[in-house]
Amino acid sequence: MEPKQCTKNQKNWLERESEDWVEQGILAEEQQAQILSRYSTSHVDSFYSSWSSLLLISLGAILIGGGIILLVAHNWESFGKGTRTVLSILPLLLAQALAWYSVRYKPQLAGLREASGVLLFFAVAASIALISQTYHIYGDLERFLVTWLVMGIPILYLIGSAGVLILVCALILWLCGLEREPYWLYYLLLAPYLYSLYKHQRYVLFQWALWFVVIGSTFSIVYSVGWKSPIDDWMIYILLALSVLYYSLGKWFFGFKEQGFWANPLSSAGALGIASISLMLTWEGFYRYSKFDTDSKFVFNDYLILLVFAISVLATIGFVVVKFKRLGINQWALTTSMLLAILGVIGIQIKLPELVYITLANLYVLIASVVIMSQGINQHRLMLLNAGLLWFSFLVLFRFFDSDIPFVLKGIVFIFIGSAFLGVNIWYNKKLKGHVSAQQEDVA
Repeated sequence: MEPKQCTKNQKNWLERESEDWVEQGILAEEQQAQILSRYSTSHVDSFYSSWSSLLLISLGAILIGGGIILLVAHNWESFGKGTRTVLSILPLLLAQALAWYSVRYKPQLAGLREASGVLLFFAVAASIALISQTYHIYGDLERFLVTWLVMGIPILYLIGSAGVLILVCALILWLCGLEREPYWLYYLLLAPYLYSLYKHQRYVLFQWALWFVVIGSTFSIVYSVGWKSPIDDWMIYILLALSVLYYSLGKWFFGFKEQGFWANPLSSAGALGIASISLMLTWEGFYRYSKFDTDSKFVFNDYLILLVFAISVLATIGFVVVKFKRLGINQWALTTSMLLAILGVIGIQIKLPELVYITLANLYVLIASVVIMSQGINQHRLMLLNAGLLWFSFLVLFRFFDSDIPFVLKGIVFIFIGSAFLGVNIWYNKKLKGHVSAQQEDVA
């Protein structure tokens, strides 16, 4: 059976733990060896855990490619059409050769693969631009970017470069902001790539790739909305619904067991979106419906975004129905924010007073943050406790900023909240130590 891939840190942890199990008589040495043989360290994933190295290698590849283009451009007018054609294709051929060599002969060198992937990605753009200029194949920026994107996505599948993934996400975001069209649909082409990473157990790269896709797709949807779109006032509620969908999908696919903040990008990004957007809804000015009296018309992208909103609502309802027995009170606290999103959209149509909606939003944040804090204490999860405390603190601070309370009193509140953070954490650590000591005494 092929060994499962894991990082060096995970393998070292398993070795230390299994040695303790052998000393305690839980495992025999032969069993320990069999367990350790089932896992092998992944050089690729251990490299991707060092994002500073990844960024430096990608930056170096970009600078090399840019330097070559500048040298050629300096003498471009003095070259004939044939020479221009050769120079246009040559960087692409060299980058392809380097990429083929890295994949075929040096697959264990992630740095070489990253550099070759980024170079090939930019060589494609350079060749398209130079050939177009040489043979006077005129087109606008949108056509150039779409062609680059369509030709660049296969590079991601062939090389599996994290740098190329970042560039593809940035290119899609650029297109959405430039043309205000549904180019965010190109993220659907990345789904097989994410699945292949998960299937081949490249979990570290899969987690970071999913982070980029989730964040990139969200911002792309926002920037794709037209300047005078009739759904402009709905976007904050659509984003809230999308955040709830991310959170629900993360729990649905990766389970309810605590995995750490970075290990479950869907749930973590969804929780951040729910917390930040719900706080925004407690301010005056975000709930409005004045633009619906204009003559703005729906376009294709508007209908697609409304479809995303409908899917988010229906999928969240399905998640609640299927996982009803497994939902804890903290999951209920976050998923019920979908009601705020639905109420916001409906409230615009029925002319719900702004004061009513803002009051409900404040009540939701207040109750949900207190619930999260209580669950953090009950479940002995310091991160959950601090998240709830931070959510509650921002609500308090926001209410102070939108009032005429003197600065001295505001300063006192800042000091009080900071002291509360320190005090709660010190109290929690003492409580946790006492809980651990009690468990050890019970075992003894």
